[in-house]
Amino acid sequence: MKNSLYALCLVFVLGSCTSGLIKEQYKLQAELGTYREPEEEKSVADVQECWKRDTLLVQLIDSVLVRSNDIKIGFLQLAMAKADFGYQRGLLKPAVNGIVQPSMRRFGKYTMDGIGNFDTNFSPNITDDQIIPKNLPDLQIGLQSSWELDIWGKLAKRRKASALRYLATESGQQWLITSLVADVASSYGQLIALDKELDILKNNIEIQRKAFELVQVQKEAGSVNESAVQQLEAQWLNSRAQEGNVLQQITTLENDIRFLLNKPTATIHRSKFPFQCALDTSLFTRLKIDQLGRRPDVKQAKLNLMAAFETKESAALALKPSIVLSGILGVQGFQPAYLFQLPASMAYQLLGGITAPWLNRSAITSEMLRTESSWKAQDLAYQNALVKGYLEWDTQVKSLTYLQTQQQLKQREVLLTKGAINTVGTLFLTANASYLEVLTAQQNALRSELELLEISRNQWMRAINLYRVLGGGW
Repeated sequence: MKNSLYALCLVFVLGSCTSGLIKEQYKLQAELGTYREPEEEKSVADVQECWKRDTLLVQLIDSVLVRSNDIKIGFLQLAMAKADFGYQRGLLKPAVNGIVQPSMRRFGKYTMDGIGNFDTNFSPNITDDQIIPKNLPDLQIGLQSSWELDIWGKLAKRRKASALRYLATESGQQWLITSLVADVASSYGQLIALDKELDILKNNIEIQRKAFELVQVQKEAGSVNESAVQQLEAQWLNSRAQEGNVLQQITTLENDIRFLLNKPTATIHRSKFPFQCALDTSLFTRLKIDQLGRRPDVKQAKLNLMAAFETKESAALALKPSIVLSGILGVQGFQPAYLFQLPASMAYQLLGGITAPWLNRSAITSEMLRTESSWKAQDLAYQNALVKGYLEWDTQVKSLTYLQTQQQLKQREVLLTKGAINTVGTLFLTANASYLEVLTAQQNALRSELELLEISRNQWMRAINLYRVLGGGW
């Protein structure tokens, strides 16, 4: 029965503590919310992420965000920033500590206390239980408290600076997520393009092999010389060497993604070329620079600037006087049996003081100069973030426009070069074209196909960069 009662009491106490902690966390989160700015309108980045249609890419990104150690480190940094805010918030409240303070004293016989205590024992005004022993024990149990009155707002500014740093860390985590999403999507798109490049090379290698075998037959028949055989074979070998280079690039990109996945043996599944993404660049030309404020890195720079300003103001207020109240309330006696003989055993102490820096003003002045320099540095960093964001957007939008024109022209070129291979091949069989024309036609066809593929790859990369530039989101 006693054990059951003890268990119930323990559950009640633990439940009360847990409930209190949960309530405190809600208060902490609610107070942090007061420092957040209202959410801005969604930018076109949120409605134009057509590359999200690829389910394999979405699954890969989700896996990276779950498994990435960088993301986990970011959340730990966020937890540290939140804990620091809780600490700064607690400095505004009185500090109350429980004390159990036993001690033992013996006063010298030739001291005021020693003589006074000796004489007191002969006083008719004390009872037997109040006789002071020669070796004087002292036991005190109670509460000890101290509280600095924040009359100048110094601690409040520190709390606000800590809250802003937490929000800056939160924006930094959002920027990390955006950057990871962009990195994964970028590598994924390059892998798809490399797969297509490998197919193009294999098709051309087969065409070149047949041309090489044909010219060998014609050499034996005396229609061409050894130079034709050597040049066509050299072209064939060059294409085969390029195939090995592409395979190396594929391995590198796959391992980059495996690192982000934190899974060295993962198989990187991906779709086939072409990319299912066609951006309408006119949607982005209406974007104004103030909309770039939704970018997490710009938000982070702005919040760090605000935090640096509050820290600078708090450092300046350290020169002003501080008022600190302290006190002790409890029970005290030189025998444990006398501790709870209330009100006789009750003891308290209340102290108040005003302190102002005097000899250490130089140290505080140095801290003021440091925080002011930090504030100015954060101001410059915020300006850089804004200008960089605008220029990145300008680069991506204009590049997409240029690439769209390039793609149309290159598609026409590919059709012509492929047609030229068939035409020159027929003429070569009837001795109306030389082997050099065959060689040139094959080289032009391979080059134009690879250049068209490179344009498509660049469009993909620009689209991913534009997603990142406009603030991302996942």
